[in-house]
Amino acid sequence: MKGKRRVILLGGMVLTSLTLLTACQTSATNNNSSSANTSKVVAKATKYQVSNSDISNAKKLLINLSKWHYNAKNKVYYQVNVKYGTKTKSSYESMGIYIPAAYVNAKKSGTNTYKISINTNKKVNGYTASTAPIVMPINTPGYSAQQAPTGYESGSAKFTKAGFIYVLAGCRGLNQTDSSNGSSPWGVTDLKAAIRTLRLNENRIAGNTNRIFTFGHSGGAQSAIVGSSGNSKAYIKYLKAIGAPLATTSGKATSDATEGAMSWCPITSLDTASEAYEWNMDSIQLVEHVPLALLPRLYQTIWLKSMLNTLINLV
Repeated sequence: MKGKRRVILLGGMVLTSLTLLTACQTSATNNNSSSANTSKVVAKATKYQVSNSDISNAKKLLINLSKWHYNAKNKVYYQVNVKYGTKTKSSYESMGIYIPAAYVNAKKSGTNTYKISINTNKKVNGYTASTAPIVMPINTPGYSAQQAPTGYESGSAKFTKAGFIYVLAGCRGLNQTDSSNGSSPWGVTDLKAAIRTLRLNENRIAGNTNRIFTFGHSGGAQSAIVGSSGNSKAYIKYLKAIGAPLATTSGKATSDATEGAMSWCPITSLDTASEAYEWNMDSIQLVEHVPLALLPRLYQTIWLKSMLNTLINLV
């Protein structure tokens, strides 16, 4: 499927999350239109026919506009425990959404809760509520699980101050004892479900839901997979299994394609990755007969093999 998705693979580099702030700056004036995410394009890519049960399912995943909280220090409205599936079972399977206060109008709805509506006039760093990019961190070293947030996430501050919408989606991973929940492809499935839920609620949250970016360090592999497998029909059965929103309430297919993915350490094949790093982690058998001067070239060759395999997996 043709689209504007970008997967940036950065292996072996030390970068900070501020790089992402620059990556999203180029299109501050983009509107909410992208051919990659239209319902017709999604339907063609996935060959999925929306049913009445999909529409009913979507209605159960609409975000409650009266359950937002406020962080006065960083001027952010946020909501946690936002479900992205009606059949989820794990405590990992929810997300938190963090929105700069300038993008919303808010009224008290209860003790420490607010009801919000979208303010389309104010700007943060040149962005408005309809143009602000949405960024999603993926921190899942070794395909481990990512905890769902339970309150305000301090790591979101640098992004919301830059005018972005910050979404932290919990996802399942290999550090769980339940193999049916903790193995592949459930981590990526959860992240895709979160993306589809954001699009289902595009009129209930601030941010351009066609400009969603994932970024990961030790989660670079899953960021790369999410970025390169948008709207893949291979994930439909897994999304259905957790009750992810495959359609909107008006019966249009949802999309899990992203605008871009920043992937630091995009190790999608852990067995190959072991070869690349083994000599540097006390594997005497690998290097005992290799002259010291050749070690840099040996490492470069093995690392290149790892990266090529990664790229092949993404094609």
